[in-house]
Amino acid sequence: MADTDWHNANIIAELKVKTGKSLRQLSEENDLSANTLGQALQRPYPNAERIIAAAIGVDPQAIWPSRYNSEGKSSRRKGKRSITKKHPIDIAIEYSGGKK
Repeated sequence: MADTDWHNANIIAELKVKTGKSLRQLSEENDLSANTLGQALQRPYPNAERIIAAAIGVDPQAIWPSRYNSEGKSSRRKGKRSITKKHPIDIAIEYSGGKK
């Protein structure tokens, strides 16, 4: 397995050679918005990566080794959006010692 991710142009070219389709066509074929699969070229997007890799005929970690760990699992970490936000009143209650 290579140590570096494929260049975006290589991914697009390989897709065109293997399937005769563009990322837009592949997106629409998979009932996705026209630009969805193109997002995987810019940032980690495991579902899109799997669709692109399957169309090319390789594993996603072969195309984007930096995005996967040694076990072949996505190394994408959840950001701050995954943190449950508390209502300001609940924060105030906790701050005051739990008294309403």
